[in-house]
Order: sequence, then structure tokens, then C-alpha cells
Amino acid sequence: MQDTSPFQVESLTPEPGAARLVMAGELDFTTADDASAEVAKRLAEGVDVLELDLAGLTFIDSSGMAVVMNAYSEAEERGTVFRIVALTPYLRHLLQVVALDDVLDLPG
Repeated sequence: MQDTSPFQVESLTPEPGAARLVMAGELDFTTADDASAEVAKRLAEGVDVLELDLAGLTFIDSSGMAVVMNAYSEAEERGTVFRIVALTPYLRHLLQVVALDDVLDLPG
């Protein structure tokens, strides 16, 4: 039996008008709705900046990737700055393979 990390999302306020969602565990089809709901909640609050910290993710599937891309799209529609502030080397590679590194501004 595989040991899996439960999904968690913590919302921080790194500065006024900004929300940082720190995600950890597995972002997949079973947890994507929870992540999407948190994104929607923060955007509905009218934040100026939405940041995702993905460094704690141990797994992401296409549903999880859709959460990230939908967050980006929804932020763009609202005029909200969207940033990924941290990610794993694996996730960076995955974003590069699917050419999303050209769309998303990835941290250095």
C-alpha cells in the first residue's frame, strides 16, 4: 500500500491585498475541488495579488494542473497579479514539458 500525503492548503497574507495559497500533499482529482474553492474564495475577496506556493506538493495530476491554470486564467480576468512563488524541481520540469513555463512566470 502506498503512503500518500493528505492534501492541505493554507492561506497566508504576505502583504496587504495579497493572498498566498500554500499547497502540500497530493493535488489530484480527489482534491482539486478543495484547491479550486480556496482559489475562488481568495479571488472573490478582491485580492490584488494571488500567489501559489507549490513546493509542498508531492504529486500533481492533470486535475491539479487544471487548478493552477484556472487560477491563472481567473486572476487574469479579474486583473489580479498571479504568481507561482515556489515549486519543486519535478513540477518545474513538468511545466516546462507542457510549455506552461512560457505562460507562467516561474520563480528562479
